[in-house]
Amino acid sequence: MTYYEGYGDVLSNLLQQCKKYDTINLVIFDLNGIPKIKSVPGSVIHRVLKEEGGLGIYAGLYAIGSDASAYFPEIIKKHGLGDAMIIPQNVPAYENTWCTAAVECKEKVLDVICDLYWKDKSEISHSPRHLANRLINELGRRNIKIYSALEYEFTVYESDEITFPWKSKQAYSNFVGRKLQKPLYELRKSMEASNLPARTINIEYGRGQMEVTLFPKFGIAAADDALVFKQSVIETFALNNYKATFMSKSSELASTNSGHYNFSLWSKETGKNLFYDPNSEDKLSELAHQFIGGILTHAKALTAFFDPTVNCYRRLKPDTMAPYTVSWNYSSRFVYLRAKTDAESSTYLEVRAPSGACNPYIVLCAVIAAGLDGVDRNIKVPPTMGDVQGCERLPSTLSEALGILRSDTHLINKLGKDFVDHFIEFKETLEVKVLEGLDSFEKEREMYMEIQ
Repeated sequence: MTYYEGYGDVLSNLLQQCKKYDTINLVIFDLNGIPKIKSVPGSVIHRVLKEEGGLGIYAGLYAIGSDASAYFPEIIKKHGLGDAMIIPQNVPAYENTWCTAAVECKEKVLDVICDLYWKDKSEISHSPRHLANRLINELGRRNIKIYSALEYEFTVYESDEITFPWKSKQAYSNFVGRKLQKPLYELRKSMEASNLPARTINIEYGRGQMEVTLFPKFGIAAADDALVFKQSVIETFALNNYKATFMSKSSELASTNSGHYNFSLWSKETGKNLFYDPNSEDKLSELAHQFIGGILTHAKALTAFFDPTVNCYRRLKPDTMAPYTVSWNYSSRFVYLRAKTDAESSTYLEVRAPSGACNPYIVLCAVIAAGLDGVDRNIKVPPTMGDVQGCERLPSTLSEALGILRSDTHLINKLGKDFVDHFIEFKETLEVKVLEGLDSFEKEREMYMEIQ
């Protein structure tokens, strides 16, 4: 069953790798970035994927909300609420160590990232991963490849999900974080086993708050890594009787959690960083300036993708160390986008708007879509902002951001009307109508905290 070019080779390589493992988890990340899994014993994975032609699963996975609520959009009804096919993707699989640690056994588990296809072998248009690959391929047709990584903040609670392991805001202090040395050690080891080593780990400026940065990778691998990392954090801390959450703001006393997206564009032909120009005044190339112009032009609409929950808008406010305006410069932590220009290898753009609750596939493709508009229309980058007070404000609610997105014809055309319409309907139906206007941490925690 061939669902895309080269699938036969992908399957052959995967089946060879699976011989070393007792259990194979076929993983699909839904619209919120939550992992959905079908497990197959390693002894029968060849039979299931090759002889039987693959596995079926409910086609409406991308219409299931953070609290497991579901709705039935027309795009799902059209296919009779039936099954889609789980198809492994051409990416390295990740060894899963936390599953076996939970039961203290020697079972070897492999997580294989998959995507969903309709039974007629066509792509599911509202799949975030399919969409990200389409935008990456568009860059490829321009002889460009994207090199990126996310840096995440998360909050750790004791097992009661109320008490913080430390009460001070001593960022970078090992004294306050020493209580978490065991889960942090296990997290590092599990990430290394998955070939996903952490770049840095540190205490952040918040009660129970930590930050981990990941090494950048080309293409879709950066988003794959980010979602596997989030799963690893949540599971590893749970095994040690802590609750880790990437919610933007999980309680009144908690600091806000971000998911900054760092990226640069590189030439497929020369291997050079296309954002770097040693002869320009700020060391940024015309392409980098155009990308900044495109992202800022669409900044308010992009906020719906970067901050996709009702809870996220507790973060986009003054005095939260988060952006709340359409702004950029080279150093401030309060701007929407920050440019780093130390050298060619370390010249990149940091989009600071995304929350820890973002889906990295959607962030990746939204950034490309907006940036390419800047390129194609040669949008001029606005002046840098030293003081954000006079800048245009970002949306203050999810419903406001979704309304702006609904009117952004470029993003709709670039990302596809099916995807954008589904995203807006999904968020309005399952989150905005349920939570917005309540101003209730309790209800927001019920919606998001268990799985984010």
